[in-house]
Amino acid sequence: MIGKDDRILGVEQLAKFFGVTDQTIWRWCKAGKIPAFKIGAQWKIRQSDLNKIINQKLTKREQDKHLQPLF
Repeated sequence: MIGKDDRILGVEQLAKFFGVTDQTIWRWCKAGKIPAFKIGAQWKIRQSDLNKIINQKLTKREQDKHLQPLF
């Protein structure tokens, strides 16, 4: 059985999630900004990889908050 984090997402799903166009997702995939792979001509990303990206961004934001000057 495939777990929730093992799902494979397509460009349209990612575009909707991030609030960007399909073309933006294609550019991110081609540039290596997200860990995507191709099945035929279609870019795909694992749900678990998307979760890692989100967690890394959230962790970085939390760290940056603590480094801001007090005044």
